[in-house]
Amino acid sequence: MRCELKQIRVQKFIVAGFIICLLCVCIVLPVHALEASRADAKMERMMLFMQKGDFRQAIVNGTEAGTLYAQDGKIGDQIRTLIYLSQSYQSIGQYRKGIEDLKAALVLAEKTGDMAIKISVLGRLGNAFVLVNKLGEAENYLKEALALAGKEDYEGRASSLNYLGNLYVLQKKYDEALATFREGSALSGKTGNRLLSARSSANIAQALFQKGIFVDAETELKTAYEKYIALDNSHDKAYGLINIGMTYRQMAHVVKAGTDRFSSLALKILKEASDISLEIGDHLSASYSLGYAGQIYEETSQYQIALSYTRRAIFEAQQVIAPESLYLWQWQSGRIFRALSRSEEALSAYRSAVYTLQSIRNELLADCRVYNQLSFQDVVEPLYFGLADILLKSTDSISDQAVAQAYLREARQTIELLKTAELQNYFQDACVVAGKLKMKQLDVVSPGTAIVYVIPLNDRLELLLGLNTGIRRFTVDVGSKVFTEEVRVFRKRLEKRTTRQYLPHAQRLYDWMVRPLEPELLSSKIDTLVFVPHGALRTIPMAALHNGKEFLVQKFAMATTPGLSLTDPSPIRREGIKVLLGGLTESVQGFPALINVPTELKSIQELYTNRLLLNSDFRVPLIRQELEHTPYSIVHIASHGEFFENSGNTYILTWDEKLTMDQLEKLMMIGKFRKDPVELLTMSACVTAAGDDRAALGLAGVAVKAGARSALATLWYINDHTGYEIATEFYRQLQDPSFSKAKALQQAQLQLIESWRFEHPGYWAPFLLIGNWL
Repeated sequence: MRCELKQIRVQKFIVAGFIICLLCVCIVLPVHALEASRADAKMERMMLFMQKGDFRQAIVNGTEAGTLYAQDGKIGDQIRTLIYLSQSYQSIGQYRKGIEDLKAALVLAEKTGDMAIKISVLGRLGNAFVLVNKLGEAENYLKEALALAGKEDYEGRASSLNYLGNLYVLQKKYDEALATFREGSALSGKTGNRLLSARSSANIAQALFQKGIFVDAETELKTAYEKYIALDNSHDKAYGLINIGMTYRQMAHVVKAGTDRFSSLALKILKEASDISLEIGDHLSASYSLGYAGQIYEETSQYQIALSYTRRAIFEAQQVIAPESLYLWQWQSGRIFRALSRSEEALSAYRSAVYTLQSIRNELLADCRVYNQLSFQDVVEPLYFGLADILLKSTDSISDQAVAQAYLREARQTIELLKTAELQNYFQDACVVAGKLKMKQLDVVSPGTAIVYVIPLNDRLELLLGLNTGIRRFTVDVGSKVFTEEVRVFRKRLEKRTTRQYLPHAQRLYDWMVRPLEPELLSSKIDTLVFVPHGALRTIPMAALHNGKEFLVQKFAMATTPGLSLTDPSPIRREGIKVLLGGLTESVQGFPALINVPTELKSIQELYTNRLLLNSDFRVPLIRQELEHTPYSIVHIASHGEFFENSGNTYILTWDEKLTMDQLEKLMMIGKFRKDPVELLTMSACVTAAGDDRAALGLAGVAVKAGARSALATLWYINDHTGYEIATEFYRQLQDPSFSKAKALQQAQLQLIESWRFEHPGYWAPFLLIGNWL
């Protein structure tokens, strides 16, 4: 079993407590006596649904109310509605929509000249940008709110300070966070706003905990609890208590001497939160309080009690159709059933959790950058791996081969769903994979090709070999931790071109990932391997694996793909190939000149019909013009480029700017000829940092993002002479109709291996063919 529970417990508790803390926005705007109007009636229903935690129904009614207020010219009511709509959207994970509503509210607030309203909206906007991890924009809004509030507007200043403290916590600036929270707490005491005061104390406790000052954190947490428990029962009170309960849960994990005491306190407070939630009919708060209590019982192996709480949490989430809560408890019940050896029920629960998460994946995984900050891999990934793990293990006891194949296909498809979600999360784009590529079973359309699916689990390595005859499963006795460490050492030593230190690691990885497959590969007459890697495996080139006599690329042509369903299996069209060439030979924007780029581009010019944009011509307007008017099959870029953990920082260097992935996507998709994607995007000087799995994920998904069938790129920086050699030979071999792109790259790499100057894999191995290999 992948390390589901151990990996996610602490992180999930931190995620839970922190997100609740961020979303626990006080409803401080007054709700006036309702007029006998349709808009006010809709507004009243919105408020009732919000108090019940039914935010989707709140949005329906709030949207109608806002439209009616706008028609009547009631700007103040319209602003109030937009603020509540934003809170509702954020509560179901749709942060971008929440930000849009707050921006609309800000425009209206500017018109009214009401400074208090403007300060409130600015503060909320800053907090919303904290939630999507756009901390620079968040800080700008919050500091503007503070400047406008000055020293006299205690409430506006106190709220903004609390939001700013949240930002500092995310930045791990705990001293600044504490000072900010404490100033906000002092001001909130002067306002008489008891809810704001309680939230300030809870924020101080969380910052003290994060800083490791546990005694003071416990004292402040007790103060926060006393403030919350004294409030009238409400949605905000329930969420505040849940936040406090989960902070105690965090303390139980870290302060070992107080584990039992803190766990007991957490359970007590979560029960109080659930009682309040049930009393006021707040199903969503009840779902979270019951579910998190179930987590604590699960952790302490009290599985029957845990199951009881979890079932109640599922019921409450279903009452308000809250999939963002429901999938957590379905997943939790699956883990509990598995611990109780109730395999069929565990499988059913896992399937339900994945199905539920898929229904909200676009809005939850691609909208919420909090998952980036608090680890997408720890919060979401274990669910998919958990289902795949159960399915794979189930095949051990299945004698019917047809049924076993169905389970293997489902396991592989489960990881495919994860890979799609990963790319959406990395590129922060719910539509990054929508409608771009055809979904086909690639292993049944490519004779001579085998698909190697590598699935690292906590206790073993699973290999799924896709052949025309079906899927073959191989299990290797090496856990994900040992496997990942070996991959990282291999990558690090592979770049040292003056040593052979990489070789033992290349052989060990070959023994784990390829040697078990060799009999099947031989009997099936396989000449091309397509790897579907995960995690750290994306940071290494499979071509450099070694069997003790030769490199893997000397036996097989190779490609890598971010996922089978993300790859268009259409072969490259050989007729009428047109190539758009672009690059830099001169030093610009502080980057060194690439002196071999002219030779590289000239060699390609001699092979294909082309258009060259060099140096000052390699600018976005000219690139756009060319792609808009000419159906280029290949776009070849010879320029600096870097892939980072954050896709927003990833770029390709042009003459006068850095071309982002979003900009590249728009360029590649323009023009009347773009009903078919570009066949090949080549980037001959791009790099990703060693050990940066998310940056490598960006490189793996570049073809998908750019809307190209395949990409040729490099994992690390290489001598541009080597780039010239590889690129020239690759394009020369590609002219042969009998050669696929994978085989063309193989021949180019073999040519360098045969050269005594460049035989070290540090020179030729970083070139990856990504996506379509035909």
